[in-house]
Amino acid sequence: MLMNNVNFARNLVKGKIAETIFAQMLRETNQFTVLEFGYEKLVPELVMQGYNENYGLVETLRSAPDFAVINKTKKEVRLIEVKYMHHLSHEFALKAAIRMHASWNPSYLFIATLDGFYFGAIEKIMANNGNVAPLKHPFISQEIQEKYLRILCDFEANN
Repeated sequence: MLMNNVNFARNLVKGKIAETIFAQMLRETNQFTVLEFGYEKLVPELVMQGYNENYGLVETLRSAPDFAVINKTKKEVRLIEVKYMHHLSHEFALKAAIRMHASWNPSYLFIATLDGFYFGAIEKIMANNGNVAPLKHPFISQEIQEKYLRILCDFEANN
């Protein structure tokens, strides 16, 4: 049982690292406002306000994406789920996209792996049977990505 708890905690930490890397990488560009949006941020506050965890809205928020990202230039908002995987799995990406599509459409999936970062619209990921393209964005240079990938790899190497 103790090992299961350790593995669970380790996976939580990896997920938080992926979320932190995602947020900091976008913030570094000065082109985005990054708002934490996920279940972990919203539901505790609702429960403190007196809402029951079985309240319909709370149930919907269980699958809420991790971030709402605002493009400062275009004034567009995108809801983005962040996942960590050691290496990209199309099966995992497809399952995550299908889950997101049920409640949060349109939304996007960002996957941090030791091989690099991947990003796509959930509808496109579903249409491509879980295939997610490498992150390519005019404001998020390869240099920025490599810097944050080193942080992720350094963490993995030390754990």
